[in-house]
Amino acid sequence: MQQSKQEVQRYQEDEIDIKVLFNSLVAGRFLVAGLTGFATVLAILYSFILTPTYLATSSFTSPSSISVTTINKLYLSSETRDSIFTEFLTNLSSKDLQKITFIEGDFSTIFNTDNSPIDDVNAFIVKAISSVTVNSPNVTLKEQNLGFLTEQPYSVSMKGNIAEAISEYLNSLVALANSTTIAKFIRLNQLKISNRLEEILIERRLLIDQAEQDRFSKIERIKEEDGQKIRQINDQIDRAKFTAKENRLNQIVVLTDSAKLARSLGIIENNFKLFNYDGVKSDLTISISESKALPEWYLYGEKALLQRVDLLKSRKSDDPFIPELITLNNQLDEVQNNNLLQTLVARQDDRPFIAEIVKLDIEKNNLESRLVEMSDVDAMQLSQISTPPNKPISPNKRLIVLLAFIGSFTMSIILVLIMGSLKPDEKAPPA
Repeated sequence: MQQSKQEVQRYQEDEIDIKVLFNSLVAGRFLVAGLTGFATVLAILYSFILTPTYLATSSFTSPSSISVTTINKLYLSSETRDSIFTEFLTNLSSKDLQKITFIEGDFSTIFNTDNSPIDDVNAFIVKAISSVTVNSPNVTLKEQNLGFLTEQPYSVSMKGNIAEAISEYLNSLVALANSTTIAKFIRLNQLKISNRLEEILIERRLLIDQAEQDRFSKIERIKEEDGQKIRQINDQIDRAKFTAKENRLNQIVVLTDSAKLARSLGIIENNFKLFNYDGVKSDLTISISESKALPEWYLYGEKALLQRVDLLKSRKSDDPFIPELITLNNQLDEVQNNNLLQTLVARQDDRPFIAEIVKLDIEKNNLESRLVEMSDVDAMQLSQISTPPNKPISPNKRLIVLLAFIGSFTMSIILVLIMGSLKPDEKAPPA
């Protein structure tokens, strides 16, 4: 019974407390409304004076097959869509290129709308471009496993307070990254061509030097061979002259002996009259055991034989009486005036006789006249150009006002309840 009375008393106390709290809130309703309205108005005013932040974006995909084909028309180029696009993304992410874009586009003036003095230009540029981000496609694992029907685009984004400025900067950055990438391939092509032209020049020089050395070596070989031939021919000439001289000396001895024999036999004059008498040719022989022709001492006689000896002794040269000298001298003259040797010695330029130089010259001309039209070539395909965003990403004015309203409303209620609890109870008996 006692417990039941206690529960009823506790219920009545709770009911009284709730009434008290409700009465406190009703009594402080103007305070709650005033504080909440004041804080909300302040939040609204604050949200209007905050500087808005915008987000600009530009998206793009890998280059077209036409651009890849055109780039690969360059000398010794074997690029792929991925390699070209990777180079483009690398340039796009380069802080140096981002600074160059900022400086060349005079964005210091565009971003500095109030024309306030800039103490540190580099710091100003770094701060302005710090929000530039290259974003890869958001691809889920399921999409990776299934593959794509269309290529997902990459994007570059930038945050800033001036929508037009950040949008213009992104477009300039993408354009400069694209042109820088293409320019790199062109420079690489020119470097490859320059290196190859230098190699061709070196190869030509080596071929000419080698041909000249071969010609000089051939000249020396021909000279050595001709020298040997000349010595052999001169030896043959000397032997022929020596043989002729020996024959002449032997003939002198033989004729001298024949003259002596003719004188001892009393045959002084010749006996040619015995051969042609009255138009009848005689063939006289002396028969001594066998038939023999008439000996010279009998036929010519001492006087003619001695004259022949004198002629042989007074002969100064036997050359006219050596038939083979004509052939040997002709051979000697041919060797001494070797036409091939004279041609090789007189040659001033070996290039017309080097077949490899013709090929190198053709390649050189092709490289020097090589021209690939790159004006319509891009390192990417622009999916979406950056346009000035209409809505800022921050601050969120509605959220600020809502939070201010909720917070101020809650705080004002708490304040009213605290004030109500501190107020003395009018029903309590006086002390």
